[in-house]
Amino acid sequence: MTPHLSAIVTLHNEGVLAHTAMNSYLQSRKFAEDEGFRVQLIFVLDSADPHTKAIAMSHPMLDGSEIFVETTHGDLALARNSGISASSGEYICTLDGDDLISRRYFSCHLIEAAKAGRRAILHPEMVVSFGMYNAFNWQVDQAGEYFDQDSLLTINPWISAAFCHREIFREVPYRACYPRTTGFGYEDWYWNCETISKGYVHRLAWGAVYVYRRKFHGSLNEASHGMRSVIPSTSLFQFGSSWISKEVGNAL
Repeated sequence: MTPHLSAIVTLHNEGVLAHTAMNSYLQSRKFAEDEGFRVQLIFVLDSADPHTKAIAMSHPMLDGSEIFVETTHGDLALARNSGISASSGEYICTLDGDDLISRRYFSCHLIEAAKAGRRAILHPEMVVSFGMYNAFNWQVDQAGEYFDQDSLLTINPWISAAFCHREIFREVPYRACYPRTTGFGYEDWYWNCETISKGYVHRLAWGAVYVYRRKFHGSLNEASHGMRSVIPSTSLFQFGSSWISKEVGNAL
């Protein structure tokens, strides 16, 4: 029976933090299943160290239905793509190996997806950050009054956790960046731009909360900031794109 959702979790060198993250994801799966949804969990071990691998594969809450994919990409975008390729769910969502989610996270996304349609990309309504600093914020709905498409030139409006129909990932896969060697980064920011350029709309899964661990060190995001990485050239801002044409037309 085809799962309603395949959740792709990328793991690298999280160590014991992977145990806590998996607790959260497995509990959210159970809650969704109690509500009648089928959730497939796929754990991508991308160049994972032995400690992380051992913790992940021996977690006491595993029920045997999970899929473990071992890769040596060394790139988050390609690791996610490998997990998506191994999945079979109608919908796909991406998660990181040291974060947490609310217990109704999967359910909220699936319920909202039924309303929003297959061209919608969903993000959790709220993000709670902890670790290096503590904060919370509400994410922006592209169809709402607070969204400004111009902002994508300088900031990424959403965290990397994304949910959408699998056909969207088939049309727009993640692009490898290897920021430490190329200077390009933020594969999720780039993916957000590319999907918007193709007419997809980023909405919110109301009631879903993502708990984001802000690392004191070792964060790829912070490393990208430190290296002044930029996103690869995206069709959203190419001259002649529908967005650029509209802006030029408005200026004239």
